[in-house]
Amino acid sequence: MRRLELVPTVPHLFPITQEAIREPLFSHRSERFSALFRSAADNLRKISGGRFHPVIAAGTGTWANELMVWNIVPGARRVLVISNGEFGDRLLKQCRNCNPETIALKFEWGEPIDREKIESCLAAHPEVDWIFGVATETSCGRANNIALLDEIAAPRGIRIALDGVSAVGLAPELFSNEHVHVVTASSGKALAGLPGISIVLLDESVKPAALENRPEALDLAKIIAAEASSGMVRNTLSSMQLMALESSLRAIGDCVDYCARIAALKEQTVQGLRRIGIEPLPGSNSRMVTAFRRPPEPLWNKMLKAWDAAGVDVYYRPRYLEERRLFEIAAMGDLHPEDIDRMLAAVSDL
Repeated sequence: MRRLELVPTVPHLFPITQEAIREPLFSHRSERFSALFRSAADNLRKISGGRFHPVIAAGTGTWANELMVWNIVPGARRVLVISNGEFGDRLLKQCRNCNPETIALKFEWGEPIDREKIESCLAAHPEVDWIFGVATETSCGRANNIALLDEIAAPRGIRIALDGVSAVGLAPELFSNEHVHVVTASSGKALAGLPGISIVLLDESVKPAALENRPEALDLAKIIAAEASSGMVRNTLSSMQLMALESSLRAIGDCVDYCARIAALKEQTVQGLRRIGIEPLPGSNSRMVTAFRRPPEPLWNKMLKAWDAAGVDVYYRPRYLEERRLFEIAAMGDLHPEDIDRMLAAVSDL
């Protein structure tokens, strides 16, 4: 029996992706690699509505955010970072490491962002020309209201940069917001490839800022320039990782059917756990990950043991979940109703 990982760090690979990663490795300086790179980039461009240039590099989602920060923040007049969770706080730290004068607007953990508070902050800091935020705050499962940010940014000429690591692939609506100019992503989340590829989706109007003391590996301009060279990458990228990403992007297509299927799995999960008295955290509205309140002991321990016996893993070990007595269930990639049935059946009679 295969183990069922319902966690936001392990995507379920599509059959064509499983087939692709069995291929022997090949050189990143080959024409085959370049063709694969072009195909992956074309599919990312389609997912992002055709307005964004996809920068593909070796690394993690965190690294994608560093690429975004170190190429946007140095050229900004002033940056405002909005945070309502663990990953908003991480983004704030990254921006302040680049520029200590970054402004923070912190909401309560899991709280929805609020127009009045944001507009009040911008009134106090009219020099702000970039807002940084998190599209899907994985720590609480909230899909933040980016359309609201876009409305606020529009009359002020402010541009928006997003940590989209837990959103891209399952949130195509992000790219319809006119003032969103940069979005990060990772191959190992909703895009359902192997972890290990950092993605920065860059509006064609945005030019990476010049900065003399930026680490070489974080220079987006040089990474983009390398796309004209053999292999199309500046830093070595595994052919296996790229094949996994390219094949998963083909499986996802335009995201419409994929989003509908994953949204239905979320509803199945929420309703199934609700029948046994387990409620989702209010506002945990992202398609990919849903946070739930843990039941009291000893039921919670019995549930964990039942899931383990059934070969099911849910997400509960991170400090930010433990402190708040929460657990999460994530759905991404090639996951189906029978998988959710298996998870629910394991705890239905406790």
